[in-house]
Amino acid sequence: MTDTSIPLREPAKAAFLAWLIPGLGHFYQGRTGKGWLYATCILGLYAVGFYLGSGKNVYWRWVSPFNTDRFMLHYVGQFFVGLPALPALIQATIEHFRPGSNFLGGFMAEPPANVLNGLLLRGKPYEIGLIYTTVAGLLNVLAIYDAYEGPAYGRGDEPEADAKDAEGANTVVTAGGAA
Repeated sequence: MTDTSIPLREPAKAAFLAWLIPGLGHFYQGRTGKGWLYATCILGLYAVGFYLGSGKNVYWRWVSPFNTDRFMLHYVGQFFVGLPALPALIQATIEHFRPGSNFLGGFMAEPPANVLNGLLLRGKPYEIGLIYTTVAGLLNVLAIYDAYEGPAYGRGDEPEADAKDAEGANTVVTAGGAA
């Protein structure tokens, strides 16, 4: 659906900005209402999840996706929150190439096993925080699509439906066969 009543500025740039900071692509396009809605809801959900996970539930480690014991699928969703989740990727990349480096003071670094085990023993808050941060990223995928494609008005189908109704009104159907 490309016919919109709002002139959209550079959809690819708007989509990138919407990924970088949720809602920013909508502000760029002049759709401030949606920008505030997406920024507040997505970043709020991410912040609550980050808090519930004690700041230890957003991290990445470089392993094969086929290594199901160590692959962090939740970060794939968290990645789409954009800038708030990028330090985890940067931290993991630097740690992968220079083990033992203390970039950003360990912020969003993979926690040691004993810390993770302690968080898992606390149970629900950590897991709920993990889900919140992942869902925030997945919701931002929809916001990115909206920034790229524009608002979905549902217009354009009505004339075809009206034409079909007009044809149907002129056609006489009789039960029993011959007319």
